[in-house]
Amino acid sequence: MTVRFLVAGEASPELALRVLNLLALRSIAFDAASVERDGDTYRIGVAVSGLEDGVAELLLAKMRALVLVESATLSS
Repeated sequence: MTVRFLVAGEASPELALRVLNLLALRSIAFDAASVERDGDTYRIGVAVSGLEDGVAELLLAKMRALVLVESATLSS
């Protein structure tokens, strides 16, 4: 199953790196990623498949706790 994270936050060059680093620290390869700028906000979408039970929710909680993040959601 593929899950999709959508993260919105301050348009800082660090934001996308912080989000993707959460995956890299767990050696999780993503299927697709996108970054869009809308004024002072970045919208980052990341699709990941094959996560074990509970990992997506854990990653979502960590994304929400990142500096610069205004919101983070998960869909499958």
